[in-house]
This record gives sequence, C-alpha cells and structure tokens, in this order.
Amino acid sequence: MKLRRFLYVYLALWLAFPCIVIIIWMMDYNLLIGTTGTAFRIQGILNCIAAVCGITLAFLHYRETEKASKNKITLAVIAAGTAFLLLCGNFLCIFFDGFEEYHSFTSPDEIHTIVIKENVSLISGQVTLYERVNPFLIYPKERIVTDDGHRPICAGEYSLVWDGDTVILSVSDGAGGNEAISVTLDERR
Repeated sequence: MKLRRFLYVYLALWLAFPCIVIIIWMMDYNLLIGTTGTAFRIQGILNCIAAVCGITLAFLHYRETEKASKNKITLAVIAAGTAFLLLCGNFLCIFFDGFEEYHSFTSPDEIHTIVIKENVSLISGQVTLYERVNPFLIYPKERIVTDDGHRPICAGEYSLVWDGDTVILSVSDGAGGNEAISVTLDERR
C-alpha cells in the first residue's frame, strides 16, 4: 500500500532530522530559516506530523485485524501514547526555543546578511551576531552579554554601522552602558 510506505518514509525522515541538526551543530553552524524557523520549531512541526502518521499506521493495522476489544484497547493505547509523546516532545522544543528572538539585517550593498539572536535568562541576557551562510544556515561570529532580561534589539537600543565587509554592532547592556563588537564578514563576491 502506497500510503503506508509514505508514512514509514516520513517517520524515517522524522527520526533522521535530529541527527542532521546535531551534525550541523557539530560543524558550529545553526539551522535557521527566515527568522523563526529554528531547529526546535521545525522539530515541533515534524513531531505533530509524525504523531498523525503514527496514529494513521496504528489505525491501518487495526483495520486489518479482528475487531476484538483487545485490538481496540491496543489502538487506544497507541493513540494515547503517541499523543503523550507529542506533548512531551513539543514541550521540550518550546522550552529550548522559547527565550530566543532573531532579527535579520542586510548590508547596504545587499552582499551580506547578518542575524542577531537575543536570548534572555534569569541571570543574564545575550546578543549573538551570526552571519547568514545560506537560506538555511547561520554561523556565529561574536556575542555580547547584557543584563538579565534585557533585549536591546527589541527595545531599539542598538546601532549597526556597515563598512564594506565589516559590521559594527553597538547595544545597550541594560545597566546604563553600551557594548560594541566589530565583525568582518566573509567575502562572497
């Protein structure tokens, strides 16, 4: 049956996605599509589709078996277990992705694109400047530590100065001062 084969192929790809992300992280890159498509958000979406595939496969198997109450209970347990795993997996994805905010900026000559990630915690905040390598990958260049809970990019307390292949980012540190970093971006002409 083609549907069953498609569902198994999708589940195999779903299981392979975290391995691909780990390989990307091991190469010091991060996965980011646009400014919202982080690895954890993509995994959350893939988890929902995988839950539907798993329940569909269980239902297809149930249709081919005797309609005894034992099989109905087995189907119910599989559906409930799949839903529980979906909730747990997506909770972890939201937890790891929930405190990050991404902002994208393109150089005036439109050769370079940088992505700035703001991450806050109870102890400190962090602003990380990434260079966009392609539509899917970003590479970390420099970071600035800010005061706890402070998001200078969201608050508009920053400045970007482009000078050819160099960008200077200055942000408010949340404690009344400013922090600045200068990054030279890879030439791609």
